[in-house]
Amino acid sequence: MDVKQVENVYKQHSLSSLPPRKLILWMVEEASKALGKGKRAIEEKNKVEQNKQIQITQQLILEIIPLVNSSIETGKILTAILDFMNRRLIEANIKQDSTILVEIESLLLQFKLILIEEK
Repeated sequence: MDVKQVENVYKQHSLSSLPPRKLILWMVEEASKALGKGKRAIEEKNKVEQNKQIQITQQLILEIIPLVNSSIETGKILTAILDFMNRRLIEANIKQDSTILVEIESLLLQFKLILIEEK
């Protein structure tokens, strides 16, 4: 195994052992990073990178949904917000609209604050 493979195995193991709340927080942070890269790609008119980064953001958001407890009212609301963010990301990608990405950034920040406050 080369160093990169070892790093990937370590990262996968580390993530799989995180408690759900910390895993969601990690995913939100990674989604925010990808979103920022997507925004820069739109500004630079780099459609390939824009598409890649927005899709990474979408994938992370979609992976959060099963971790949310949708049997309680708050969970249902959070799931609806995550679904809304995913649909807006699709729209931003099609329209190459960085203002939508700013909206999603704000929602991700609020989502992160909710996670931090509920500790």
